[in-house]
Amino acid sequence: MVAAEVVVIGAGIAGLCAARVLHEAGKEVLVVARELGEASRVPEALLNPVRGKRGSVAPEAEEALAALWDFYPRFVPVQKGILRPVPPAHRPAWKEKLKGRGIPHQWLGEGLYLESAGWLETTPLLHRLAQGLEVIYAEVERLEGRTLHLCTPAPATLSAGLVVYAGGASGAHLVGLGGRFTPGSVLHTLEHFPQARAYGVYVAGHSLGGSYLPHWSSYTPHQTQPAEVEWLLAEAEKLLGYRPRWDASWAGVRYRLDRHYLRPIPGGYALTGFGSAAYFYAPLYAHRLLQQIN
Repeated sequence: MVAAEVVVIGAGIAGLCAARVLHEAGKEVLVVARELGEASRVPEALLNPVRGKRGSVAPEAEEALAALWDFYPRFVPVQKGILRPVPPAHRPAWKEKLKGRGIPHQWLGEGLYLESAGWLETTPLLHRLAQGLEVIYAEVERLEGRTLHLCTPAPATLSAGLVVYAGGASGAHLVGLGGRFTPGSVLHTLEHFPQARAYGVYVAGHSLGGSYLPHWSSYTPHQTQPAEVEWLLAEAEKLLGYRPRWDASWAGVRYRLDRHYLRPIPGGYALTGFGSAAYFYAPLYAHRLLQQIN
């Protein structure tokens, strides 16, 4: 018996965006996930089209920005703008990379202000996206084409008309696509930062985040280490001029596939591997998934 027309594995931002877009298009959708949010539960997420200290413009940045601004504000408030305090010596290279791109921006005394970038609180968004969707909370032990084997007290299976694997690092073994696994941490700051700033690390809302840790070739759970805390605070001091106080931390592992975010797999599609850009790309690729299915 087929459980649903489409079964989405994963209730992070990629899975919930996909499920919501398919649901609104009239598809019968079932979400199967171990928990809501998974690695997408980082407290605040940047929506940033210009990445890293080198000023690399994200591929398909214009399309991704249009898709996310059309989608996210329907569910939660999105705070506009990110300030990138680029050192003056590096600005000519950044300007060259932005030349001819349709990304609204201004060069200010402090650096680059990205007008169409922004940030949002993730927990309210994940809950709003899940509202009205059918969700089964269970771990998928094995995936065989359109059949899901669930890790439950009594052995259980689900059959799907189409499977969409949209899980992250912890379930990547189900589809065997390789990729890289990057651990990182976020500190919850006592100070609230309404204006997002990012260079080396970022601050937005009550988050101070970033990662300097090397990639892994397979998934291993990650916990925040004292050396990470020191690195985050030292980089924050460069960004802000002081070390913000903090009272809690979040740790996770990002899964990266280098732009092969939507690809066919036996029984359906994989929509995964966005790394730290999941919130930036998820709405765009959810709509592309719908186009593929149609």
